[in-house]
Amino acid sequence: MKRIYFVTEGPTDQIVIEGLIDYWLGGEDFIPRYIQPPSSAYADGLDTNLSDGWKGVRDWCVGKRMGGPAGRDEALKQADCLIVHIDADVATDPDFKTPLFKGPCPPAKNACDWIRNHLTSLLGGEFLPPNVVLCVPSQDLETWVLCALHPEVADENLPIECRENPGMLLVQRRPHRLVRRKGGRLRKETAKYKNSLLAIVKGWVHCTAGVSSRCPEAIRFEGDTKHTLGIINE
Repeated sequence: MKRIYFVTEGPTDQIVIEGLIDYWLGGEDFIPRYIQPPSSAYADGLDTNLSDGWKGVRDWCVGKRMGGPAGRDEALKQADCLIVHIDADVATDPDFKTPLFKGPCPPAKNACDWIRNHLTSLLGGEFLPPNVVLCVPSQDLETWVLCALHPEVADENLPIECRENPGMLLVQRRPHRLVRRKGGRLRKETAKYKNSLLAIVKGWVHCTAGVSSRCPEAIRFEGDTKHTLGIINE
């Protein structure tokens, strides 16, 4: 069975990404390894002080978790497919890289390429290892979730990949209610993401269909993942 490793910003990102891969594999069994965020049994007890969010992903990429099976170097050796996820909104965060990305949006591809190039360098090379797939949604993964579940709302906010904080458009939106406000911040409901996963996967076509798709970066992620896993479209 294929060994698929997940390095993601948060648990809801992991849920959606794994659900999509399971769908693309068409029921083929695989072995998931949840490395980041450091909350799984696979990662417990390893030499790490990594945090959640994009900073945890960045620190893992530069090798701050070196020991054990979930360390960067060992994961690169063992994974048939290593998913590294980070949202494109980091392009405007000086803690990610300076100087900041200041290009126009649209197209979202410019900022995503800028982030991808930096992640590739953090992973230790000029070129991305062949078993690594970068997942860089613009502005974040909630863009894809919104398009999958509520394509009509995405169309009211085109170009949706350039819409800042797309999670705001999901706040208490029926019937799934995946996001709510708490203390002035957005809170993603992990249990509701799990319960809504089938609907998200079935609605994925709303992200990618058509010549002028809503989410070109979703098309890129799907294509890269299928290529790495050897999935051939019928």
